[in-house]
Amino acid sequence: MRRVALAVVLVGLQLQRAAAQPEPTPSEPPPAEPVLKASSDDIDLSTLGLEPGGSSFDDKLNIYGFADFSWYWQHWGHDNHLVKQNTRTFAIGNLNIYLAKNLTAKARTLAELRFTMLPNGSQNADGSYVDTTAQDLTNFYRLTQWGGIVIERAYVEYDVTDYLTIRAGHWLTPYGIWNIDHGSPAILGTGRPYIIGEQFFPEHQTGLDLFGKHYVRGFKVDYHVTASNGRGATESQQDQDTELALGGRLEIETPWGLKLGGSYYRGRYTGLPTTGAPAQTYHEAASGFDAQYDRGPLHLQLEVNARERHYDEGARALSATGFVPDGRDFGAYLLAAYRFDQLWNVTPFAYGEHYRPADHGYFIGVDTQNLGLNFRPAPALVFKLQMTRARFVDGPQALAGQVLYNTSAQAAWVF
Repeated sequence: MRRVALAVVLVGLQLQRAAAQPEPTPSEPPPAEPVLKASSDDIDLSTLGLEPGGSSFDDKLNIYGFADFSWYWQHWGHDNHLVKQNTRTFAIGNLNIYLAKNLTAKARTLAELRFTMLPNGSQNADGSYVDTTAQDLTNFYRLTQWGGIVIERAYVEYDVTDYLTIRAGHWLTPYGIWNIDHGSPAILGTGRPYIIGEQFFPEHQTGLDLFGKHYVRGFKVDYHVTASNGRGATESQQDQDTELALGGRLEIETPWGLKLGGSYYRGRYTGLPTTGAPAQTYHEAASGFDAQYDRGPLHLQLEVNARERHYDEGARALSATGFVPDGRDFGAYLLAAYRFDQLWNVTPFAYGEHYRPADHGYFIGVDTQNLGLNFRPAPALVFKLQMTRARFVDGPQALAGQVLYNTSAQAAWVF
């Protein structure tokens, strides 16, 4: 199991124990324990051989990352003339690069960049498509298509005490399970659950994150307290409404394999004003509960999230049925997996999820059932196969009552 954790540490992730390798045999020496505490939940410096304050202190720049390649086949269960009946495609999903460096014995920095083919092929609000085809002046004016870069994380952190680290910059919101374990080699399925993608909590924030951990009689307590610009149209560069968003997380890990976590976020969203209309503005509050249980090869995982939104007067967004109302979004999923020692440590898994948005005229409510297999022939390489049935129970008229079947396969690897 520790061999796989080492591989996932190389991409700054906490690998789910469901996808882990078998425990080392007695003939294999156990890995060395970290000399100092891992002050960041994103990167275990001592495991990488970067031990601040120790004799092997290393301040060289470390570069590593992960990538994935997928195949999708989608089919609608009922006649729907507004969408393609069948879609088959290959796709490059992620190509993420990490840059990590020790600055001092107590300070370190981490940046994560995602290289993407977007915006080429994406759809604008008016229904048109983006075409990034351009002439390459260095190749006899032949046509090429350019992509973009997404800055997933860029921060510096400092260990104030053994129980407190301050992180400043652009970081992943510490909530639930799947938002932190967002890398494709670290998760069981070919993608995250639908409710995680809907971002009840913001996926990223820009500001301060104070965090730490403490051990009490075999129990481990992790905490986060956050203050940021919140969610907005320019959240990474400027706070449009000059109101701080506050949040926090508390997680307790027991000696018998059970983890329980609770998360909270409260802030104000402010968009950019458009010609003749004010900026979309609303107050939001999100709360979440998550649980994990690992016993030998058995893994159980649960997340429940809810979000309240209340728009400012005259600053509501428009949907297909009029102005978006105030209300509560709710979503949950439950996952179960079991790891075998044969067939590349094959891990069958299944999960179901339930999502109900506050506005049924624009957002789509969905229930899904998912079955899959996870194969790990090497700690740094995983193959996945997943089948999904998604039923859209409400939403825009074109999708209400529709059933979508999706079969996907994926290869994800660490480098």
